Amino acid sequence: MTPRPREERGRNMRGTLRFTLRAGALLLALALAWAALAGAADDKKGGKKLDQFWTSAEAAKTPLRSVALLPGATYDNDLKAEKEIEISWGPPARTTPYRWLFSTMSKDLLRRAFGSDSILTVVRKSILKDGRVDSLTARALCYALHTSAVLSIRADQWAQIEMEWNQTGKPSTTVGLKAALVDSLGRLLWTASGTETGEGPMHNADSGTLGVKSSGLGTEPVTGQGGPPAFEEVLSPIFTRWIANFPAPPAAPSGTSAPGGN
Repeated sequence: MTPRPREERGRNMRGTLRFTLRAGALLLALALAWAALAGAADDKKGGKKLDQFWTSAEAAKTPLRSVALLPGATYDNDLKAEKEIEISWGPPARTTPYRWLFSTMSKDLLRRAFGSDSILTVVRKSILKDGRVDSLTARALCYALHTSAVLSIRADQWAQIEMEWNQTGKPSTTVGLKAALVDSLGRLLWTASGTETGEGPMHNADSGTLGVKSSGLGTEPVTGQGGPPAFEEVLSPIFTRWIANFPAPPAAPSGTSAPGGN
């Protein structure tokens, strides 16, 4: 039987609708794929590394009460950089519910407990080698400091780029860090690593000079233009991100108080 014109029009309309829906779905999938590729390309082009975090399954059920910040570690023994790391960790760390023992107190207590600076040398070597203190050392440190865990922070990158008076570009400050949290049983509970770069204002080589300063055997113009950000300005955002991902204390069961401890 030959289909009537109305039935045939209905079939054609249904066919057209199915084709339109399929085409729309295909276009949407292509658009999403293109956006993902574009985003990946932008990340690669920008060259900015995201922070990387790892948290042990044990962290969620470990009742930490206190954490000792160990002295910062740098490969070139840059004492000023290490101090800046230690100081910059303080403000974000104080937003956590833990009792913190910061590095100055940690160093004093360890010297008293072990009778010399030798333990600090052992700690530094371990952090520089492995990015953390080993299990046996962590147990000894927590026992001496009366804390639930110890946190180490190592600087893998610490650099500033300043523009010469006759250069055009942006000065910058970059830090690359690695942190590790080890508890009093010697278990690695959490690690973090990442970089942060801060840029100063654009430096223009055509800017007028304000004066001159001595530089080696000669003189160099002074332009009065801004330099790279201070290291503490760059440390603050990366430590703020890290604290947001720091292990939280396990929730106490309903109707009971949290367990005691160091």
